Amino acid sequence: MSKFGQGKTKSIAKLRSKWIITCVMAVLLTACVSNGQYDNKDGEVVLPDKAVEQVAPPVSKPSRRLGPEPTPGFKRKMLAAVNAARVSGYTCGGRRMPAVAPVVWNAQLQQSAFGHSKNMADGDYFNHRDKQGDRVGERTYAAGYNWRAAGENIAAGQLEASVVITGWLGSKGHCLNIMDADYTEMGMASYTNNSSYYSIYWTQVLATPL
Repeated sequence: MSKFGQGKTKSIAKLRSKWIITCVMAVLLTACVSNGQYDNKDGEVVLPDKAVEQVAPPVSKPSRRLGPEPTPGFKRKMLAAVNAARVSGYTCGGRRMPAVAPVVWNAQLQQSAFGHSKNMADGDYFNHRDKQGDRVGERTYAAGYNWRAAGENIAAGQLEASVVITGWLGSKGHCLNIMDADYTEMGMASYTNNSSYYSIYWTQVLATPL
């Protein structure tokens, strides 16, 4: 079983369905659901969650202790997959997006991604808001990254990172996140806890520094 979620708004809708996949219209801030291959008895449609123009930092103190370092091969493959779409332009759910500059890897964004993946896996939940009530903006700042714009894609249940990227690019809202020209850097990480509902949880954080 697997699940995708994408961050850019503050709205969360809950629904129950045997077979669901989620897609998000980032501009209209609405969600749609269709039949698909993802089985979740307690599914959540997680709408976009984008933080823009940081005015004042959250009160949490930055912590620069990184999680496990992804292998060079992992970073290279994830950047290549994301940037192949960005530099060529991509059609996101019927909306043609123009080519934008490639993103580069950032260790602090990787830390933010790892922390949220671990929190979801250990807390057995799937949401952009963590158990402390923080979203991508607060978590990214806590990782020591002062941002001008920050956004997040999440997924759960997929065993391969390449499958996660393909799924995000196939979902309009996630794809629009990846193709957003506001972002210049990214980090991505997963965490596995076999006692949780989905076992493995993925987070991608895209951002631009101040």
